[in-house]
Amino acid sequence: MVLPPVAKTPVLLLRFTPNASQDAIETVIEALTRGGIIIVDSEGLYDEHGKIIVRDTSDDNTAVVLGLTTTQKLLEHEAEIIRLVKPCKTAYEHIPIMMERFTSIARDDFVNIERENDDDYDGEGLFTSGERALLLDSLINAIPAPQSLEQMTLSRKAAYSEKIDEYEESTTTLSQVLLQLEYVDFTSPVHVQHIKKRILTDTYSATTAPPLRAIRDYYGEEVAFYFAWMHYMTRWFAVPGLLGLVVYVLRIHRGDTVDTCDLTPFVGVVTFCWAVVCNRYWEKHEAELAYEWGTYIVTDGDKISLGKRPGFRGKMQRSPITGCMERFYPASKRRMKCIVSAIVTLFVLSWAGAIMVVSMNAQGYVSRADRELWGERDHPLYFQFFSQLAEEGAIFDASSWWKSIIPVVLRAVVVTNINQQYSRLAVMLTEWENHETLLGHRNSVILKRVLFEAFDAYVILFYLAVYERDIYSLRLELAGAFNVDTLRRVFTECIMPYVLRYFTKGKESAGTSKKDDDLKDDKKGGHLTSEAELEEYDTFDDYIEMLIQFGYVTLFASAYPLAALLAMGANFIEMRSDMWKLGHLCRRQIPVRANSLGMWKVCLKVIAWLAAGSNLYLFAFTSSQMRQWFPDYYVTDKLGNTMPKASALHEILLIVLILEHCAVITVMLVRNTIACTPETVRLGIMKNQWYHEDLASKARFRSVKRSSAEVASLSHIVQKSQQGRPSQLRQVSWPGSIGKQFD
Repeated sequence: MVLPPVAKTPVLLLRFTPNASQDAIETVIEALTRGGIIIVDSEGLYDEHGKIIVRDTSDDNTAVVLGLTTTQKLLEHEAEIIRLVKPCKTAYEHIPIMMERFTSIARDDFVNIERENDDDYDGEGLFTSGERALLLDSLINAIPAPQSLEQMTLSRKAAYSEKIDEYEESTTTLSQVLLQLEYVDFTSPVHVQHIKKRILTDTYSATTAPPLRAIRDYYGEEVAFYFAWMHYMTRWFAVPGLLGLVVYVLRIHRGDTVDTCDLTPFVGVVTFCWAVVCNRYWEKHEAELAYEWGTYIVTDGDKISLGKRPGFRGKMQRSPITGCMERFYPASKRRMKCIVSAIVTLFVLSWAGAIMVVSMNAQGYVSRADRELWGERDHPLYFQFFSQLAEEGAIFDASSWWKSIIPVVLRAVVVTNINQQYSRLAVMLTEWENHETLLGHRNSVILKRVLFEAFDAYVILFYLAVYERDIYSLRLELAGAFNVDTLRRVFTECIMPYVLRYFTKGKESAGTSKKDDDLKDDKKGGHLTSEAELEEYDTFDDYIEMLIQFGYVTLFASAYPLAALLAMGANFIEMRSDMWKLGHLCRRQIPVRANSLGMWKVCLKVIAWLAAGSNLYLFAFTSSQMRQWFPDYYVTDKLGNTMPKASALHEILLIVLILEHCAVITVMLVRNTIACTPETVRLGIMKNQWYHEDLASKARFRSVKRSSAEVASLSHIVQKSQQGRPSQLRQVSWPGSIGKQFD
């Protein structure tokens, strides 16, 4: 079953908010129609007699949903504008198929190409369901706003005294105005049931890899890269997971603890090496997927092909490259705004840090005993008022299993609230920074939010490792955070939604007869409204969970060697629960073109390289692991804690630095032997370059041949005209600005 004709089926749904008046809706429909958009379906707009329903904006339950599409010709025109890369047939036997930018002139070379899943494409095998949604959304974003709606936004800006300088000008589009006026909630692709069901079935299989190509064709590259990364990490976690299991079994057999086991440090070192090599091989795999999906970037200029941001503002000026009028925004102004955003982010992190300090005092991590250990100096994070709340018999008694949970819950509630507010602030700051491309905008938002999430996840762990130097508390906190977070993800994303859906279905079936009677009188609901009421899907939530998990496994491998094995099992389950969530609970998001994990990959690299220092610190200072190898460098204090000798501190630091340098140099040598660009991709790029050079050479040959024929023809005409006339010198202008004289 191929995709139905585009002009007869809704590709996107658009839902109006109760704020949109009847006149506003009619104005929007008229603007969409002028822009080439076809409204093939609507719900809540017309009554059963085909007359427009009079809207009451005070009724919050009133919703109008439009099913939008366009013509095949306009989709192809938009594909050419946004530089969509598609497989293309060539005339060469050794290069039958090549990735090329779509052009309407060469349309025949892009259609009717044999593919694995023809059901994901239209009748000619040209566009997938995801590409249809991407192109239609791009087409809608290019529609200018009607003057009446644009005037309303200008009036609102004037009311708030907003000033815009010459570099803040922008072409006001319909989609921007509707969002600013809060007339529209969202636009979302409509689910294609047979494709969605097949993807779900293939992903649920425990013996095969997820159908990445089908996921990409349906949900877009950003979602497909997430599932590719999760499947990749599930397999690669087997290396540190099996090593951690072996060391754990040997430790139990020998009766050692995590503090005294002399084999545990090897888990940390191997995990660091594994993390760097894993990221390198992922870059290689990522390049293969990007090239196959047509988003591989060869030059910086290709980043524009991944999509310009619709809200980009700037001064119109002529481009020195293309000669066309384009918007320009100074990079220096954007850098200054990024500095301001960084300051705001640090301010928010300082508030979160203060809450963490209060929580650590209330949980008993920072106590009066810690203050005594510091001697004459006060513990820098000790606050008596909050610390005494965790003492025995107090309200947050750390020795009580249920009282000790209270500060943890309170901290989670407060930090979650701050995170929600900061998430909105991060989006506002990034909009203010005014990035030109969707890629740059998305990476900036991710970086801001990752800093907060990582700070929240790791700050207590680093405190226990660096300040307290308590391997047992670190291991308990790490195991608790890791296990609880893993169970929370599986429960909230798989078990709880399934249970809620089961009981919801039961209630729906019990009230079927009543609903059938209601539907006879109420025709406002339908499949578009049902999809519009689904939850919004945000890839950030899934990506950040994997990133935090990667940090748990690598940064503190010496404290919790079994983390990788547990992560392997959790990912196997969550990959399927995430797909179930996408198929049953969430709206489809507009496909996002991506060539890699983007900023997520940068964060992975930072965590991997930090793992060398963190694990060696655990080995030398937090635990007694190094003491098992160098017992003469350590002593036991009166409280039974292992402490390095003051006279041996320089030797310990020297050993740690030597081990760190040896590990880093070894990993760098191994990493540099692994090419991040696969041979298939490199050959594909070279073939593409040769193909274009060959086409250009043939075009020049045809041009020269045509010019030579024109010159010969014109020369013959001139010679005939001179017959029978007095001989004189004439000047003839030839094609190509070539001058020649004839007698």
